[in-house]
Amino acid sequence: MTNTPSIAITVLRCVVCGTLDSGPRDLCPKCFGALAPEKVSGDGTLMSWTMIRRPPAAFRAEGTYAVALVKLDAGCQITGRLANPDEQATPGKRVTATGHKDTVTIFTAE
Repeated sequence: MTNTPSIAITVLRCVVCGTLDSGPRDLCPKCFGALAPEKVSGDGTLMSWTMIRRPPAAFRAEGTYAVALVKLDAGCQITGRLANPDEQATPGKRVTATGHKDTVTIFTAE
């Protein structure tokens, strides 16, 4: 396990049914209720990841980067970047949110 502490992530929670959603959206996809921001733990499980080797023009200066799908322990899925992509970053591996770049969460595999 890593010694890096997890940072909080802001997701959306429906004020009517309590469903968590990574957003962005205006209404709950289950009941169409209003959504309010809520901070949750950045700990979760890596579901999948892929390398972006030919980034779009807006990110070309950053070079190659990894995009990950993470199921947060809080219960919703979120996409972010994987800081340490390698052969050990397999689905089911524990990850921790360790930072943000603009509005994108950075995850580190444990």
